[in-house]
Amino acid sequence: MRPRVLLAAALVVAAVACSSSPPDPYAAYRQTTTEDVPGTLDWQIGPVPDDYRAAIGPAEAYDELFDAGTQKHAYAILAEVTNTSSHTVGPPAWVFVTPNTCYATAKGDLVSPGRTGNGCTPQNLYVQGVNATTGERLGGFTAFDTPIPWVPARAGTPPVVASKVQAGTTLLH
Repeated sequence: MRPRVLLAAALVVAAVACSSSPPDPYAAYRQTTTEDVPGTLDWQIGPVPDDYRAAIGPAEAYDELFDAGTQKHAYAILAEVTNTSSHTVGPPAWVFVTPNTCYATAKGDLVSPGRTGNGCTPQNLYVQGVNATTGERLGGFTAFDTPIPWVPARAGTPPVVASKVQAGTTLLH
């Protein structure tokens, strides 16, 4: 009788071990709730499916972006981006939010930042996305931060990763 109990216990342990997915190396970067991107009217970021595993890391994805490396810091978030106006949800993506983006301020600009003459403020945000499976660049949009700086609702505090590209080094956190 005892050998049967031990065999049954061993089978249960083996089944649980085989059915569990490997740990997610990017778990701390995962967005945990759906929230609006500050300063936008119709963009939200939300969690990716629990069983999703990114095929590329944040530093590799950041290398694909427009103007990569010109800013010193960027938030890296593993999320899905939703446009609430068109009711579209993008694929799981690395979303990079870069503060202190400079906008054009020269006379005749199509859009000027309040005509203050200073297009570089910590509240100017640039949000860009890269498909976390294929590495395809998904696009970007501008946003404007709140007076209390926005911090994404991620699953943890990810380690700072340095992304060295031709334009410089950006610390992804």
